[in-house]
Amino acid sequence: MRHTPAAGGSALLVVLWVIALLSLLIITSMMVAMQDVETVASRRQVFRARMLAETGVSIGASSMVKPGDPVLRKQLSPLESYDVNITTAESQLNINALLTEERRVVLERLFGSWGLQTEETQSVVDALMDWVAAEDFRRLKGAEKSDYKKEGMDDHPYNHPFQSLDEMGMVRGMDLVANVNPQWREAFTLWGSGALDINEAPAELIAVVADIPLNSARALVATRNGPDGVPHTADDTPLKSLDEANAYLGGKVPSAAALFTLKGAMTRVDSTGRAGDYTRHLSVMLRDNTGGQSPIVEWSESGGE
Repeated sequence: MRHTPAAGGSALLVVLWVIALLSLLIITSMMVAMQDVETVASRRQVFRARMLAETGVSIGASSMVKPGDPVLRKQLSPLESYDVNITTAESQLNINALLTEERRVVLERLFGSWGLQTEETQSVVDALMDWVAAEDFRRLKGAEKSDYKKEGMDDHPYNHPFQSLDEMGMVRGMDLVANVNPQWREAFTLWGSGALDINEAPAELIAVVADIPLNSARALVATRNGPDGVPHTADDTPLKSLDEANAYLGGKVPSAAALFTLKGAMTRVDSTGRAGDYTRHLSVMLRDNTGGQSPIVEWSESGGE
């Protein structure tokens, strides 16, 4: 048989196409394999980060470990570490304790400090109080079942104290709060006595509870943190009495004594584990006197790269 130049050219073209196709398949297979390897490695790092965070929680929950103890921070390797912070539940505001006519002003001041207008703060607080109130009486600027029904939320409000901060976020007007402060949850808790721990709370919360300038609250925090300005270190000088705080609180401690405490009754442990590019954060609330019950009353987790 005679092979023409055209036939030879076609055969060569087919061979080249086959080689190209095989090359593409090999490259694709290699990329898939590499992605699988990276996925497995990432999962291992996430798992390791969580293990380190759990280690931190175990250490922080021990009654023998106190805030500032060097064992709360450990660099295991250039890529792995854990960092634990021990405070109290009372370092945040107990939202359920504030939803009374006497204490609602604290919430109004807080939302106002974040950027809401006066009418907006009053509306949000009214709606929060309507949500937890057992009766269906609607406050002047609040929201009850008929208002939520118009928005397709037939089973709201729940008419009981908040059982989660996510539930709090469902209240009418809380979207306004989230717009001015996406991290609003960090200011609140469902646990503790309802008083604010003046030795642990941030200056922002001390200022709104005592109704004093933020700079005065910052001066108090700077004093209790000692010369190095870092909390939970050897040079800390925590306040020993509420009278001692009067110099910073403008003499308002007696009138606000029910809203402050020198030491919260419930422990909060925040632990962050790091492995490579990944972190896991665990926040745990612990009873100090368990009475045979589990000491853990709340456990939350978050993380990322």
